Amino acid sequence: MIHERTAELREACPVARSEAYGGFFVVTRAREIDAVAKADDTFSSAVEGLGATMVLPALNRVTAPLFESDRPAHTVWRRAMQPFFTPAAAAGLEPAVRRLAREVLDGLAPRGRADLVADFAAVVSSLVTVTLLGVPEVRRAEIAALTRQLFGAADAEQAGAAGGRLAEVLAGLVRERRGAPVRDVFGAVVNAAVDGVPATDDELLKHGFLMLAAGTLTASDTIANTAYVLASDASLRARVTADRSLLGAVVEESVRHESAVAATGRTVRHGTRLAGADLQAGDRLLLLWGSANRDRAVFEDGDRFRLDRPHPTRHLGWGAGAHHCLGKHLARLQVRVVLDELLDALGDFAVEPGFVPRRTFGVLRGLTALPVRWTVDDGLVASPAG
Repeated sequence: MIHERTAELREACPVARSEAYGGFFVVTRAREIDAVAKADDTFSSAVEGLGATMVLPALNRVTAPLFESDRPAHTVWRRAMQPFFTPAAAAGLEPAVRRLAREVLDGLAPRGRADLVADFAAVVSSLVTVTLLGVPEVRRAEIAALTRQLFGAADAEQAGAAGGRLAEVLAGLVRERRGAPVRDVFGAVVNAAVDGVPATDDELLKHGFLMLAAGTLTASDTIANTAYVLASDASLRARVTADRSLLGAVVEESVRHESAVAATGRTVRHGTRLAGADLQAGDRLLLLWGSANRDRAVFEDGDRFRLDRPHPTRHLGWGAGAHHCLGKHLARLQVRVVLDELLDALGDFAVEPGFVPRRTFGVLRGLTALPVRWTVDDGLVASPAG
């Protein structure tokens, strides 16, 4: 298991060398990861071939605004987007998130069984993301479906087809928003400029793809990871169903326990040392946030899922430094609301008997599938045969 391996590295070699992908260093302890994330004068977020670029290899050499920029440019992009991610802005989206979740669940509830990854988490998160991005309402279902096709593609041909169509959509959004009043988060980036220079079309295209990935994949993985905990523990599910005020703690602990953003990359700007490792300019680091969140120096029982942690937000599941998660208020709200609706609609949902979870691990970490079943209105629980 990945958590067992990273625990070994934290103890024996917290900054370990890997020869994969042309060679890089793996950073596993919370102390070093937090320090690197906060020292962007020494460690750049622009990384070739690791982190975000692994999601979009075709745009590897293009630097995306915000995601791969460093201060002071990063500050410009972040300030442009900030108004769309405040706690108040997130709260304003709650009715839309709740409505989308209910619409999807209305179609699932009579069935008595579903895959909560493909049938629910991925659908809701993609619809919320395209709404936030400013896709016209008449095209949201189409673009959300293309997003799921791209990130869930079985092969390069499928990914290429979906990615090509999405590139056309994003290019169209760039054209429509250049010079127009800012009404959505994508328009804010299109019309921002660093030292008077706006982002290029290719930079904005990559930014748009990474926005789709960040919004859809991380939210979907967090929803699924958290739903799995509830579906696997009947007593916890009953407790949270009876007291919905616990949902905030459930979400926060889930983000720590199985961090959807498993890793991000950094490039060393100049020679330095980190936990005894000599690093040279140009060396690449992979920061394992999921490992940091189980570091015994911070969480003695980090492998356990607990709702009563004395410092529930001390984890690094939302990142650290200048690049800490801009969308964390919306993410918290979205996952909480979606789980609230899930508990209302599916009640006693539980994992299918014999289910063995398979998790992804790379830049992002989630479940490949989450088959569950529940009691429908006639009192019957769906059988494995459906």
